[in-house]
Amino acid sequence: MKSLNDSLREEFSEVLNHHQTMEMISKKKLDQDLIHRAFDKLLDNKNGSDEISLVEKGRAEFETYIINTLKTKAH
Repeated sequence: MKSLNDSLREEFSEVLNHHQTMEMISKKKLDQDLIHRAFDKLLDNKNGSDEISLVEKGRAEFETYIINTLKTKAH
């Protein structure tokens, strides 16, 4: 069974590999590997105690924002 992080990584990769997203990345000369590493770092940092701190909550919201923004722009 996949973990939540694995599911988020898979969804994020699908969005990044979408044709329109790849065009945006290319036009803006963004480093796709850097984008993946930043996303992985956000996922790594969200793991913590049972009580979610404000920083962890902010990171989780930022992850969701990234995914939703890329999905919206890709479709």
